[in-house]
Amino acid sequence: MTYPGGDYQGLGFYPGPPRRDRRLLVIIVSVAAIVLVVGAVVAIILLQRQSSTPAAPTSSTGPTSTTSSAAKTTTTTEQAGRKVENDTAKLSYVVPDSWTPIDSATPITLKALPGVSIDHLVGLTEYQCGGKSYSRGVVGGGKVARGELNQRATEIAQAFGKQLYTGGSGVEVVPGTPEPVTAATGAGTELKGVRVTAAVTSTGDACLAGKGELVVVLLDDGTDLRLLLVNGDTEGGPATPPPARSAELDTIADSVRPLG
Repeated sequence: MTYPGGDYQGLGFYPGPPRRDRRLLVIIVSVAAIVLVVGAVVAIILLQRQSSTPAAPTSSTGPTSTTSSAAKTTTTTEQAGRKVENDTAKLSYVVPDSWTPIDSATPITLKALPGVSIDHLVGLTEYQCGGKSYSRGVVGGGKVARGELNQRATEIAQAFGKQLYTGGSGVEVVPGTPEPVTAATGAGTELKGVRVTAAVTSTGDACLAGKGELVVVLLDDGTDLRLLLVNGDTEGGPATPPPARSAELDTIADSVRPLG
């Protein structure tokens, strides 16, 4: 039995004051040590990162802009080909190498317009058909009497178109609107004139081109009109030789220059 008010529990044993458990103390000390160690490690890692990471540089270069300019250049070259100097017309002009001089040819004289003829003839690809000789084109020059430029150029184009494409059942020549032109001599003297392009249609002859083109250039020198005629088939006729190209005819007309 327990004695009231005392600590006596029998069997002659007296426990004395209660003793603190050492295991709890060891655990507390260990945890504290771990916390300190972990904290120290974290602090060391942070210090190492700060010392090994360079500061972000400040950019001293702003946005750059590049401006490029392309200079426009114009290259002028002398037209390639065969240069013809026509002392009758007092004109020079350049034809492609595929156009060759017709040395034995007599001047072409217009029947419908007396006094109009061209010489120093250059032809494009002669061919035979139906027992006759034909050519895919002809270029020549001459001098004609002065008159109203637009009218003279138009009537000359009509007359040459009908004469060069005769032989079929019908020929139609449609001149375009006359255009003013200026050409300069080598010394720089300029002659004014006019240029007319005419479309020709021919029917009824398989050997003859069905379509052609004529370019007439007249330059007024104050005494006469200097004439350049450029003609070429553009469609129809035999399969070979091929017809002329319209651009080629224009290039020949563009090359005309006065002589003296």
